[in-house]
Amino acid sequence: MYELAIIGAGAGGIQAAKEAIKNNLKTILIEESPLNFGGICLNKGCIPTKLYLQLTKHNRNLENIFLKKNQIVSSIRKEAFSYLDNKGIEIVWGKAQISDTHTIEIDKKKVVAENIIIATGSIPKRIIEPDERKIFFAEDIFNFSNLPTNILIVGGGSIGLELASFLNNLSKKVVVIEKEEQILPNFERKISQRLRMILEKNGTTIKTSTTLEEFNLEEFDVVFLAGGRIPNTGNLNLEKIGVRTDRSGRIETNEYMQTNISNIFACGDVASHKMYAYVAEYQAHIILKNILGQKESINYEGISECVFSIPQIAKVGVDEDEAKRMNLTYQIIKTNFRRFSSSYVYQDEDGFIKLLTDSKGKIIGATIISKYACELISIFSIAIRNHLTIDKIKDCFFIHPTLSEIISSFLRD
Repeated sequence: MYELAIIGAGAGGIQAAKEAIKNNLKTILIEESPLNFGGICLNKGCIPTKLYLQLTKHNRNLENIFLKKNQIVSSIRKEAFSYLDNKGIEIVWGKAQISDTHTIEIDKKKVVAENIIIATGSIPKRIIEPDERKIFFAEDIFNFSNLPTNILIVGGGSIGLELASFLNNLSKKVVVIEKEEQILPNFERKISQRLRMILEKNGTTIKTSTTLEEFNLEEFDVVFLAGGRIPNTGNLNLEKIGVRTDRSGRIETNEYMQTNISNIFACGDVASHKMYAYVAEYQAHIILKNILGQKESINYEGISECVFSIPQIAKVGVDEDEAKRMNLTYQIIKTNFRRFSSSYVYQDEDGFIKLLTDSKGKIIGATIISKYACELISIFSIAIRNHLTIDKIKDCFFIHPTLSEIISSFLRD
């Protein structure tokens, strides 16, 4: 019997395996195929998306970028696999089904484990059916070594805007449609509007409160569906063994990332409303502590959310819209980057920071628009998780000229 069986070798599953290594647990890691090792983040999400955004700043040859992406992803996948394999993790390929609370069937093989972690990730939400001719999921972009000119993106969330920014770098004619009244519906309305103005100024057409039915698809060379993702739980046999899921198929877990069956845990997109690789890794870390009897609960305080559009947008804590809904007492401190010389050095004059503080000056929320927002937000993530006040931040030293110095400078004003 294994002490731990992990289903899914994405960010959460691999992190769980690494934690198991540290604690000398006899562990098996199950993934459908070698090409899926590393999960969506490595193969079709975070890594290739951000790599494409970086490479297209200086290179508009998509065929070269495509080949470079394949090389880098393959290298990362090989290194991660080798590390786990060399450390004694047994890695098995095949589709997994849980047949009882301790048994997993992988094709014709049966695996028995004391504890099971489900980390099978997510799949694209089907707005309409893709057709392999014109209509594709957003993640399919990484299968293209060349692209036509006129492109429609359905969905104005993080996936759609990151895709639009990459295509805009390639001088494609891009239209983004969003059924809600604003792009990035989970961000503060004013901040979302500010980002939209910048994106449109840079050449992306955005239409909100708009559905796919209002468009003639024949006017576009290709359509990418970026309507979000749903948990990948359909083939695990969860209903038969009694693991509870919500209406979307998301596995229900408690504060220890434990399902209603005590020895079965879940992490990552399959169980979390925050579908981020770093959240999956954190959840896996918490799960291993609980498997080892340390009883540590999950704490999402200070976890930031980032969109790698151009410019980027990031937030942590509560924004103003949320603060109003929660009837919080708060103060606002904000600035644009144009006031500061470093913004011209890094050509980030459209940058903007908005902070919310409580009556004692403690930082309770931050939102940033910047070419480097996803780096800068971590300063406020640390502040919120450690309950720091503005005074603690403004007394810190930041190197000049950097964008981070804007943070201390405007707080001293």
